[in-house]
Amino acid sequence: MKRLLLIFILTLSFQTSSKADDIRDFQIEGMSIGDSALDFFNKKEIKKNSKKYYKNKKFTPVEMNNFSFFKTYSGVDFDYVSNDSKYIIHAISGIISYKNKNIDECYKRLDNIVNDIRISLPYFNENEKVVETHSVDKESKITRVTFWGTAGVVGVNCYDYSVALGWEDHLAITISTKKFNDFLITAYD
Repeated sequence: MKRLLLIFILTLSFQTSSKADDIRDFQIEGMSIGDSALDFFNKKEIKKNSKKYYKNKKFTPVEMNNFSFFKTYSGVDFDYVSNDSKYIIHAISGIISYKNKNIDECYKRLDNIVNDIRISLPYFNENEKVVETHSVDKESKITRVTFWGTAGVVGVNCYDYSVALGWEDHLAITISTKKFNDFLITAYD
């Protein structure tokens, strides 16, 4: 039975389990690691919203935005093994837009979520909060906290893009398997 992590941040929420130690216990818009994307989207929607970000084609990234059943997030991104006919989710992200909003609110939400994850994932290691320059624009910043466990990773990130870059500021909560994280090492080679 899947448990839901409830992270309270204004309208953003995960539901929490008192003893979650497996990333498959967490849901984003009802979806979890290990679920088939076909339980939520049809093949045509998945294909239409697939992206070609990675040079290594082992995984396919998909960006789903503004679906009517989304209650918390404006977008849900996921990755599946490219030749998997069942479209099993190996990584999933919930996205909240901060377009035309104060980015400081994103940082407050990030801190609230991180505090809740610390309680929900006591056996995971936590990386200290860092602020990094974005790889495509030295004026754009990413503030992130990452939790590492044997099964995978949970990350909470605020993206503060420069006006010149023109991308949309956002908060992302990402859950991914160890298999997917290992793939990321070679994804852009």
